[in-house]
Amino acid sequence: MSVAERLSRIRKYLGLSQKDMGRRVAVSGTTWQNYELDNAAPNAHVLARLSDEGFDINWVLTGAGEMRKDGALETKSVAGFAELPPREIGREKLAGGNYVLIPRYALRALPREGGAAATTMEDVSLNEALAFRRDWIERELGARPADLIVVEMTGDAMLPTLVPGDLLLVDTSAPRMRGGGLYAFNLGGALAVRRLQARLDGGLTVSSDNAALYPPEDIEQAALERVKIVGRVVWRAGRL
Repeated sequence: MSVAERLSRIRKYLGLSQKDMGRRVAVSGTTWQNYELDNAAPNAHVLARLSDEGFDINWVLTGAGEMRKDGALETKSVAGFAELPPREIGREKLAGGNYVLIPRYALRALPREGGAAATTMEDVSLNEALAFRRDWIERELGARPADLIVVEMTGDAMLPTLVPGDLLLVDTSAPRMRGGGLYAFNLGGALAVRRLQARLDGGLTVSSDNAALYPPEDIEQAALERVKIVGRVVWRAGRL
């Protein structure tokens, strides 16, 4: 993998366009595009910006080691939204060295007509991280820690399966449908957790477990661009 390919991987990891990535490191989108085309090399200023973002510059330049610095807090953008800003939290190594910090995102529920709630990303912020055992994530969930985010369930659409306050682990790797199941997704500016099921005609059915209040909605194939998958819900925790 070349430097250009590693820079492209960083941008895709952050979920940014070339223009937005350029803005992120204080260069033009065209300049960043030239980095990815291997027509130019990033200068010390750009490398310093990437280091501030938590990327290992030795990996960027040589491919040796890991993309992220040891202990760097994982941050990422959610499909269809700007990257979420981190707050400073303790980054000390946890006992045993087998724990990883998964970022937790706080969502705000806004009222809809009829009193139901829609969760928007307008005021989303990374306000803390939760520690999980790395081996448990890999063994039980078959996931990479860097691909996971924690989302708190809001609203009553998924009662009784999910209740407000439940914590959900969402796998954001390759955000697309991988069979029917529970997904976090952005639909018209609102972040929702619902069951998604592909239809034979190429469309999509969005359904809630609280069907009495939230009847299923069919989305035609031509309108699928409205649905931006954030990731699949792979685990939940909540009070008894």
